[in-house]
Amino acid sequence: MNKHVGKRPLTFWVAMALFVGGFGFLGFGVWQYFFSDAVDGAVKQSEALSFSPSSPEAPVKAFVDPEDATELGDVFGRLVAPRLEPDYVRLIGEGTLWKPVLNEIGIGHYTGTARPGEVGNFATAAHRGGFGGSYKNIHRFVEGDRVYVQTNDGWYTYKYLQTKIVKPEEIDVISPVPKALKGSKEGGRYMTMTSCDPIYVNTNRIIVWFELERADLAGQKAPDAVSWLEAK
Repeated sequence: MNKHVGKRPLTFWVAMALFVGGFGFLGFGVWQYFFSDAVDGAVKQSEALSFSPSSPEAPVKAFVDPEDATELGDVFGRLVAPRLEPDYVRLIGEGTLWKPVLNEIGIGHYTGTARPGEVGNFATAAHRGGFGGSYKNIHRFVEGDRVYVQTNDGWYTYKYLQTKIVKPEEIDVISPVPKALKGSKEGGRYMTMTSCDPIYVNTNRIIVWFELERADLAGQKAPDAVSWLEAK
């Protein structure tokens, strides 16, 4: 009988520990990407559908007026973005802190930037991975895409302009006239989406710019692309 059966060198056990740890890490990543984000995203989608513009008949969950959204987490609107997911809708809250905005609400508004429809840059942020990944598919926008922002004032339609990967310190991307945006000019009405790049890593930032195309104010017919939402 071999006396050395069952005895392993230290390097073997170190390798096994690394293998098991790596497998566990991979499993967590798979869970986070395919299941956890999907579940959390569905919750955020449902919550966004439960809100409505403020009115005498509105339910408890109603938007505050954009100009009154001064407290962290004040919900003043929602975003419809068909390119991100079919029937995609998320709430927009004031501020960009993880808690309570990006983690719990979904999309945050950079305080001090323009409000929807205003001259300047309506700048937003959201997680790309984790907590529902509200901007997970931000890299998919192409020419011809539109996004729709609803507030108590009505609907704002923004058309896609450009995507760019930048370093975190390049904060000019959310300025009223972003230098990196081709054709940007004083008096423009822009919208910016920002998130981390690559997904689950914060090495860079992915920036997506849009420009206001039209405004359908309260009392006017909403864009056809969001008719499904008003039927909910």
